[in-house]
Amino acid sequence: MIDKKLLALLGPNKKYIFYAVGLMIVGLLANLAITASICYAIQYAAEYASSGSNAQGFILPAVIVIIAMAIRYVTSRSIGDLKDTLGRNVKKDLRQKIYDKIIKLGVRTTDNMSMAGLTQLSMEGVEQLDLYYSAYIPQFFYAMIAPIILFIVTVRINWAVALVLLACVPLIPMSIIAVSRYAKKIFAKYWGKYTSMGDSFLDSVQGLKELKIFQADAAQNIKMNETSEEFRKITMKVLVMQLASTTIMDMVAYGGAGLGIALTINAVVNGNLSAYAALFLILVAVDFFLPLRAFGSAFHIAMNGASAGNKILSLLAQPDPVWGSETVDSTEITVKDVTFSYDGKRNVLKHASMSFDSNGMHAIVGESGSGKSTIVNLLLGAYHPQQGSILVGNKPLETLSRESYYSHISVVSYNTYIFNETIRQNFMLAKDNVTDE
Repeated sequence: MIDKKLLALLGPNKKYIFYAVGLMIVGLLANLAITASICYAIQYAAEYASSGSNAQGFILPAVIVIIAMAIRYVTSRSIGDLKDTLGRNVKKDLRQKIYDKIIKLGVRTTDNMSMAGLTQLSMEGVEQLDLYYSAYIPQFFYAMIAPIILFIVTVRINWAVALVLLACVPLIPMSIIAVSRYAKKIFAKYWGKYTSMGDSFLDSVQGLKELKIFQADAAQNIKMNETSEEFRKITMKVLVMQLASTTIMDMVAYGGAGLGIALTINAVVNGNLSAYAALFLILVAVDFFLPLRAFGSAFHIAMNGASAGNKILSLLAQPDPVWGSETVDSTEITVKDVTFSYDGKRNVLKHASMSFDSNGMHAIVGESGSGKSTIVNLLLGAYHPQQGSILVGNKPLETLSRESYYSHISVVSYNTYIFNETIRQNFMLAKDNVTDE
């Protein structure tokens, strides 16, 4: 139920999860103390009313309740603070990792993911993954530990009731596992439709002028409506799946609690259990299932976060372009007998050769799909040819330092952006000591 690869992304932030789980257990023990004290006070009140016992017997449970409530308040606030800290650190670290990866990949970044997809991944995707880390994972560990603690407490009172309650607990994770495979497929499709709709919207906005010029805006409007309808349908499927899963978990939780309460009442009727112990078991019976019930609710949030997390993992797992450590001595570039394929099946370039002088003006012309952009990507070092070589001066391109080579070459692509500053200030974003020349 926990993806180890996603967990590894946390790094040193894992400690906040263990701190949160520890505080949740302390809060559970405080709740048990409150429940036991209230049950004792009720029993003592009954005895006081019938026999006129000393009223001082209410002092101890009242003190315990006050102290336990204070502990519960502190732990709840601390858990919230820990989750907020975890969320902030995770979002900061993940966005930094995504940004660094995009910078390293350069023009290769959008090979398998559109610009809108990258934007959604770094914004909404990271937000969803934050919920996976701050809500789902702590609740997972707590849900596994809490029933065991409650069983240890209740088995001393009545082993039969405790055993039945513990036996019903695994039914909730079993129901979660039963729907998890289907849920993963649904959420994968959901995220795919979500990014697809974002791509379509961004393309439409960026090409709005062209759509109006060629009077294609009406057709694009129909296409966007169809994309929106597909997203609405997959959203409804997600909601139906969540509703069905929630219904099953509620049936197990309330059914198990009801069975435990029925056995408790039966034990009281048979004289095997005191009223104080019976009231305590009845109140605790519901607590047996609350942690796993909350875990089930967090599971649906986690699936969306896990889908986004897998997209982030696939981006971070892309191999970085290979660079060396040598410096550029000459800016003359020679392409020798280069053959290149993106997929290993169809050659985009085949035995291509060309040269570029240091101070010349050159143009690469050809039909659409003939490999012009591929040549540019190869010259930038984003890819390396399967055959042949690219020489800068007399040095192979892959042996050069990235910083040294990029100080002599740059690319202005069709989707380059200029910020709302002067040209000089735009250049200074890449190089602080840029000169007027």
